[in-house]
Amino acid sequence: MVCTCLSPSFNASFLRSLIAVGFSLFVTVDAVPVVAADGDLDASFGTGGKVVTSILSQDDFAHSVAIQSDGKIVVAGETKNGTADEFALARYNADGTLDTSFGNAGGKVITSSANNSEHAYSLAIQSDGKILLAGASGNAGDYDDFAMARYNTDGSLDTSFGTGGKVVTSFMSQDDIVRSVAIQSDGKIVVAGETKNGTFDEFALARYNADGTLDTSFGNAGGKVITNSNNNGDHAYSVAIQSDGKIVLAGASDNTGNDDFALYRYDTDGSLDTSFGTGGKVVTAVGGGDDIGTSVAIQSDGKIVVAGHSKNGGYYDFALVRYAGTPPASTNAVPSVPVPTLPTILLMVLSGLLALFGFYRVRASK
Repeated sequence: MVCTCLSPSFNASFLRSLIAVGFSLFVTVDAVPVVAADGDLDASFGTGGKVVTSILSQDDFAHSVAIQSDGKIVVAGETKNGTADEFALARYNADGTLDTSFGNAGGKVITSSANNSEHAYSLAIQSDGKILLAGASGNAGDYDDFAMARYNTDGSLDTSFGTGGKVVTSFMSQDDIVRSVAIQSDGKIVVAGETKNGTFDEFALARYNADGTLDTSFGNAGGKVITNSNNNGDHAYSVAIQSDGKIVLAGASDNTGNDDFALYRYDTDGSLDTSFGTGGKVVTAVGGGDDIGTSVAIQSDGKIVVAGHSKNGGYYDFALVRYAGTPPASTNAVPSVPVPTLPTILLMVLSGLLALFGFYRVRASK
C-alpha cells in the first residue's frame, strides 16, 4: 500500500492561500456599490428624481404616461394657449432631459384643432413606435366629441391616420369624452369613455381599425357601443384588454344616490359578456358614499384589479378592489429557477474552499 501525505509546509502554504482568497472574496462583497432602496427618489433622473416642464406660459396638465421600448418616456395632456386648451405631448430621455429630436419645439409637440378646446386624457404606444393620444375635442356646437391623434416616432402627425393624423367621433348630440385607450394585439384601437344621452351619462366604447376608420364589425352602431345601467349615470374611466381579447371597462355607476365602482366586460364583437357578473356588469359599493373606479389592470392570472377613491365622511380615500377573472390559456411554461445573489455565490465558493482544506487536512493526518 502506498500512502501519499501532505507535508506540513504544504498545509501552511495552502492555509495562507485559503485565507487570502477568503479575505479577497469578502472585500469584493463589501466593495459592491450601495444602491438606493426601493421607493427612494432616483437621483439620476432630472433634479433629485424630479422633472417639471412648462409647455406654454399658462396651465399645463399631464394626464397619461407611457414608456417606449427604448426607455424613452412619453407624456400627454393639455396646455392652454391663452383662450383654449390643446393636445400637448412631450418625450424625455431616460435621464429626464427633453428629447430634442422629438417634435419641433425641443421635445414638445402641441396639436390644435379648428374648433374649441382639446384635452388628451390617455396615451398608448403602438408596437411600431407610433404614439396615440385620445381625449376630447370641442365641436362647433360647444360640445365635446371623442378625439384621437396619432404621431410618428419623430413627433410629426401621422397623416395615414384619419384626416391629417386626427380622428373625431360623435356618439350623440352632446358631450362625448374619451378617458382611456388601449391597443389590441391585432393593431385595432379601443377607446372608452362616456356619452351624454340628454339627461345622464352612459358608458361609451368604440373600436377603430389601424387607419383610424371605425371598425363596423364591432357593436351594433357602426363600431360604437353605448351601455347604461338603468340608473342615473355611468362614467368609464379606464379600459383594459384581456389575453383572450375581451374588453374590460371600469368606472362608476350612480345607484340613485351615490356612485359605486362599475366594471363591465365585453366580448370581442362588442356585445356584453353575459358570463361576467350580471349580464356582463358588476357594480360594487366600497363604502357608504361615492365610490369611483378610475383605473383597471389585469393580473397575469386573469384577476381584475380596479383602483379609485371612496368617500369616507367628508374626504376621499384610496380604494382598491380585486375581482375573479378568466385565467389565461396555459403556456406550459418551464418553472423559473431562482438566481442566487452575488454574496450567496461568494459564500458558496468560500464554503467549498474550506471543505477542500478540511479534506486535505484529513488526508495529511493519515
